[in-house]
Amino acid sequence: MAPVKVVLPNGLRIYTDEMPHTHSVSMGIFTQVGSRYENARLTGISHFLEHMFFKGTTKYPTAKDLSEAIEGIGGYINASTSYDTTCYYCKVANIHTERGIDVLTDMLNAALFDPKEVEKERGVIQEEIKMSLDVPAQWVHQLLDELMWGDQPLGRDIAGTLESVGAFTREDLLNYRDQHYVAGNTVISLAGNFNSTEIVDRLTSLFSNYRVLDVPKPITTNSFGTAPVVHLLNKPTEQTNFVLGLKSFGYGDSDRWALSVLDSILGGGMSSRLFQEIREERGLAYSVGSYTAEYDDAGKWIVYGGVEVSKAVDAIAAVVEELRKLRDHGVTAAELHRIKEQVKGGMLLGLEDTWSVANRNARHELRYGEVIPVEQIVAWIEAVTLEDIQRVAQRLIRPDNLYLAIIGPHAEAAEFEQAIAL
Repeated sequence: MAPVKVVLPNGLRIYTDEMPHTHSVSMGIFTQVGSRYENARLTGISHFLEHMFFKGTTKYPTAKDLSEAIEGIGGYINASTSYDTTCYYCKVANIHTERGIDVLTDMLNAALFDPKEVEKERGVIQEEIKMSLDVPAQWVHQLLDELMWGDQPLGRDIAGTLESVGAFTREDLLNYRDQHYVAGNTVISLAGNFNSTEIVDRLTSLFSNYRVLDVPKPITTNSFGTAPVVHLLNKPTEQTNFVLGLKSFGYGDSDRWALSVLDSILGGGMSSRLFQEIREERGLAYSVGSYTAEYDDAGKWIVYGGVEVSKAVDAIAAVVEELRKLRDHGVTAAELHRIKEQVKGGMLLGLEDTWSVANRNARHELRYGEVIPVEQIVAWIEAVTLEDIQRVAQRLIRPDNLYLAIIGPHAEAAEFEQAIAL
C-alpha cells in the first residue's frame, strides 16, 4: 500500500503508511532544521533545543513523566539532530497509538522550557561534548569535517562548542524555535497498524494552528581549502584512528546512485574490497569501512579505520591503493552484479520495520518533495553500468580531493602525507 500524503492549509504535511500485518505504530515529527541553519554564535542550538523538548510539557511536567508515558507501555521514544533535520519519534504497540500521538504532540506544542532545566541541560550537553573528545573514533570524524569545510556549518560539531552552549539563553532557544519550527518545514510521518483517516483527522485538529512563517533556508556551503591535506592530532592512544574524506556531491546529483553502488563495493560490509584487503588479507585493521553523506549542495565520501599504531601508515597507503584501483581499473561485471543485489536487498529488508518506513517517507518528502517509490530506486540502481562506476570514481578520486584526519601517537605528518599521494 502506498503512503498517503495530506497537506494541511498551513502547509504542514502528514504521511500515513498502513502496515496492517504489524503490531506497532511508529511516529516521527520531522522539522527541516539543523546545524546548517546556525550562524557561528548559535552553533549547537538546534541540538540544545532538541534536548529541551524532552524536559517537560504541560501534560507531562517532568522528563521522567514524559519518558514513563511511553516506556511504561513498552514503547520507546528518542530524537536526533543532523545538519539539516531534527526528528522526534516514538514506537508503540498499535493499541497505544493515541498515547504516542499525545506525547509527541505535547512535546512540540507545549514544552515548558523551565529556566532551571535549561541550566541543567546546558551542563549535560557540555559533558556530551567532552565525552566525544575522549572517544578518538568519534572525534576524528569531527576533525575531518573541520579540515574539509572549515568555519562553516558542515565543518562544525552539531552539538556545538563548550563556549557556544555555555552562552545560549532561554530567549535564544525560544526565538530559534519560533523562527525555525514552522508548519511549512514540518512533516509528521506514521507507519504501522492504524486507520489513516482517523490518524489524519486527529493530527489535523492538533496541528491546524501550528506556526505559519517563512520557511528558513540553510546556510550555503562554500568551497574551502586545498587538498591533499593531513590533520594529525598527536595523542597517546592505544590505537590510531583515521578518516579519509573525499568531497562528493549533493543528493540531487544524477551520479548519486552510482556512488552508492561504488561505496558498497569499496567499504560496504565484510565482502567489500576494503574489508577483504585491509583486514582479511593484510591484517592491518579490525575496523575499516566507508560511507557517503549527501546534503542539498554538498556531500562527502568517507573511509574510516582503527589500526595498530605501527601499522597506521601501511593501512592508509593500502586504502589509497584500493581507491587508485577503482579509479584506474573500475570493477568487474560480476562484482557489480553482486553489489547491486546487496544494495537492493538491504534497502528492501529495511522496509519491513514500521520506523524505517515512517523515517524514509518523511526524509524523502523533505529532500525531494515526494516519496520515491522503491521500484524506481531499484530501477536506478539496476541501471548503473560499469562505465558509470568508473566515471564517478574518476570524478571523485583525484589528488586534489583527499583529506585525512588522524588521531594517534605520531609526531610527524610527513609519512602520512606521502601515504595519500595518488
